[in-house]
Amino acid sequence: MNAKEANKISIITYLDQMGIRPSKVKAGYCFYYSPYREESTPSFKVSPSKNLWVDFGDGNAGGTLIDLVLKMNPAYTVPDAIREIETVNGSSFFLHQPAIPRPDPSEETAEGIKIIKTKPLGSNSAISDYLQSRRILLDTAKEFCCEVYYRIGDNRYFGLGNPHENGWAIRNKYWKGCTAQGVSTYCNNSADLCLFEGIFDLLSYREMRKGDHYREDFMVLNSLANLQGFYSKINKYSRVKLFLDRDKAGKEAARKLLDSLPHCRDESELFHPHKDLNEYWMSRENLGVKR
Repeated sequence: MNAKEANKISIITYLDQMGIRPSKVKAGYCFYYSPYREESTPSFKVSPSKNLWVDFGDGNAGGTLIDLVLKMNPAYTVPDAIREIETVNGSSFFLHQPAIPRPDPSEETAEGIKIIKTKPLGSNSAISDYLQSRRILLDTAKEFCCEVYYRIGDNRYFGLGNPHENGWAIRNKYWKGCTAQGVSTYCNNSADLCLFEGIFDLLSYREMRKGDHYREDFMVLNSLANLQGFYSKINKYSRVKLFLDRDKAGKEAARKLLDSLPHCRDESELFHPHKDLNEYWMSRENLGVKR
């Protein structure tokens, strides 16, 4: 693929295959939240007829698909960008304008997710910005997560992935799902366990405990549906701290664990009145509370 061929590929199709969908369609243009920076109002516009983009929130930066890939991946050269476009789009080049994609459900276990590749965090600016929006430093996340590029049917996407015993839990700004149900465990040969519902709760905990020399073992359920099969593994620990969500399902799961395993301790008061640990951590960071 050369630069001319790469720039003929629909920008909308490319963004769709990366899991990025338009926020609105108006007067023949598609408006998005910028795919390479965080913003609260969609100011990134794509012209389907001209196959060009402009970001009004970034000094009217804009251009072709290659220009966009270079923006999303600042370390890339033009040949790198062309290879990335070829990888994301596969061998079938989209030279015509596709239908405007439908939004995905907010959460699902997607059947037929095929992992294309994984990469260390830091090369995809959209994923890095996603972490920053959740107030998680890249170095903190690198220990537990990576960039995952995957396919569902003919469409290709990317997201933040954390591995578990049966595959991957994957999430991005617009979607979260998994290749299969499973629990992520991170062992530090400790007699103590911290149990979390989602990966951002663990990452928030690590941000809050930066500088601590003592490391517990960590377990991320990825879904409360996975808890039942892990009672025996949880029971092996001397002390278990529960950081489950403060919603109805999380409270019920914590109650069952406390009733069954007396060495468990509910730590959810730490982030009261927030729903979960990441929401609490974000509120602290937004108020300027230091780590």
